[in-house]
Amino acid sequence: MKNRLIILAAVSAAAILIALTSDNRFFIDTVILALIFAGFATAWNFAGGMTGLFSLGHGGLFAVGAYTPVLLREYFGVPTLVGVLLAAVFATLAALLIGAMSLRLRGHYFALATLAFTVIVTILLTNFGSVTGGDEGISLPFANSPMDLIFQEKTSYLYLALGLYIITTLTAIIVIDSKLGFQMRALREDEVTARSMGVSALRTKLIAVMMSGFFSGLAGAVFAHYTLYITPGNTAAVAVSLQPALMAIIGGMAGVFGPLVGAFLITLLKQQLITVIGADIPGLSNAFYGGLLLLSILVLPNGLIGLGKLPPLQRARNWIASRLPPRHRAESAPPPGDHDSSGSTRSTTEVNK
Repeated sequence: MKNRLIILAAVSAAAILIALTSDNRFFIDTVILALIFAGFATAWNFAGGMTGLFSLGHGGLFAVGAYTPVLLREYFGVPTLVGVLLAAVFATLAALLIGAMSLRLRGHYFALATLAFTVIVTILLTNFGSVTGGDEGISLPFANSPMDLIFQEKTSYLYLALGLYIITTLTAIIVIDSKLGFQMRALREDEVTARSMGVSALRTKLIAVMMSGFFSGLAGAVFAHYTLYITPGNTAAVAVSLQPALMAIIGGMAGVFGPLVGAFLITLLKQQLITVIGADIPGLSNAFYGGLLLLSILVLPNGLIGLGKLPPLQRARNWIASRLPPRHRAESAPPPGDHDSSGSTRSTTEVNK
């Protein structure tokens, strides 16, 4: 946990340094979007990466988070900060539908069912145009009001996006090494064996999707107040549902910071692609994401953070270790003990037992 906290502190310091020193609005905009979607991808990873519930329905949860505070404020006068919290709560309740699907469905059937959930949310947002604005969406009035999460300076949004990412990642760091985290990973690896060992699949899956839904809703609310314009297309489309999954897969689902790496890579590449072409061509995003996914699966099955596990890099690391002086080699070697058949080291006490 200590190493992860150090990395999170370094990421936070880098983001704050950018806010204090950079006057490039395009670069700051890219960093803000990357942090928002890094939080979104980390939220997806609670269900998809840690628990093995490969959901394509998170676009619907993102849309619930984006629309809820805007509609509550417009029609009921609910303060924005209260609306954001309610958005996270409503997204959590919506995520329970995804959790209910996981009780009956597995694998690609579950993924398709969650994708249908996103499509249903998109249809509802489009057809109830008198409330949601339909395909044209809703434009938030620009007024410098921190209590409404609307700021004049982009750096304020950067701090807001960073706060979202820190809260989401801190939760992931706490969960991953907890009893709940081990139960989630046990279900991901082999649900039948995990059940036989006493893991409650129902409880663990529901907690995982509820955490995922809560932080997805927060990410959607922050996105809405940053862009000041939300539509079914930019919050609930299939491409939006694919983004957190692809970011986590490309960055690496096994670790806490894989979604962050994937989010920055995809956001930077997408922004550069739009800059080069001059417009966001319909369908281009899906083709772009599909190409990145294929490349990641074929070349980097463990994601970018799994680069060190590639055979050439492992051989290079072993070669460097073999050239170290004996004293350094002894320091880097595992503690003495017996090795079981899986290659793991057991202490002498454990062996004697």
